[in-house]
Amino acid sequence: MNDSRCLLVFLTLVLCYSCQTIDKHTHQTFSPLIETQHSFDIPESVFNAVENYEITYMSDGLTITGYIFKPKGIGKYPVLLTTRGGNRDFGTYSINSFGLAQEIASKGYVVIATQLRGNKFSDGQDEMGGKDLNDILRLIDIAKSVDFMDESNIGMYGISRGGMNTYQISRLTDEIKAIAVIGAPVDPRLDFDSRPEMYNRVFKEIIGDSITNKAAYDYRSPLKWASEINEPVLIMHGLDDWRVTPKNAYLMEKELTRLNKSFKSIFFEEGDHSLRSHTQQRNNALIEWFDNYLGK
Repeated sequence: MNDSRCLLVFLTLVLCYSCQTIDKHTHQTFSPLIETQHSFDIPESVFNAVENYEITYMSDGLTITGYIFKPKGIGKYPVLLTTRGGNRDFGTYSINSFGLAQEIASKGYVVIATQLRGNKFSDGQDEMGGKDLNDILRLIDIAKSVDFMDESNIGMYGISRGGMNTYQISRLTDEIKAIAVIGAPVDPRLDFDSRPEMYNRVFKEIIGDSITNKAAYDYRSPLKWASEINEPVLIMHGLDDWRVTPKNAYLMEKELTRLNKSFKSIFFEEGDHSLRSHTQQRNNALIEWFDNYLGK
């Protein structure tokens, strides 16, 4: 059975069962993600409006863990792709990581998230913006395989490394209508001086040194190929972000302006890396952005 057929069978069944199931033919597992509101520390009104599922799917022969959040009820909804930050096991999604996806889904979107490859939840090796991008592109195949997902209205957002990946996916497909990034690096080398441990313990280990592997670093640097980003971009960045410094957003803002690209930037005073310091402002800005572009 090919990957597309596996996805179709699996994702059709995921909404038909209330307990964990293993399909002996596809080896896909699927189950409701949570049973109590307290897992996410979100308002009861949001919790009661959303269905939550853990999924597995195939990408390049690897089994990848992902999640689907959808509004309760019958309908066809715009789709938002998203992916985790961090690298390898650091920054993977946990049961408490989905407040943003939950709230977005409660506003009439299907959110599909992926853990990517190369961690305790998924097969393979993390390439930090290499072949792991295929794990995100497979989410578009999922959107095309399920009746309640509107494949003509797809957007994507990401935080930190997920923001870098969002820029990269924008470059690789024309099937996305708008993107949003939060605390996104636009060239990993910009912060190596202030965070040498990030270079030595993450990028150098995963990609190699930045001199020998310059092309690989350029591939992960949207500032180098911003001309290829054709969707409207929402850039959000906290001014107290020490993990990915605000100069990343400033430089991208300058380059998109030079290229006459469609974008909006929002900087948050005393904002941290993921803008948990401004959770509701962040969430509202994302929802408003995608409401404007995904034809709701």
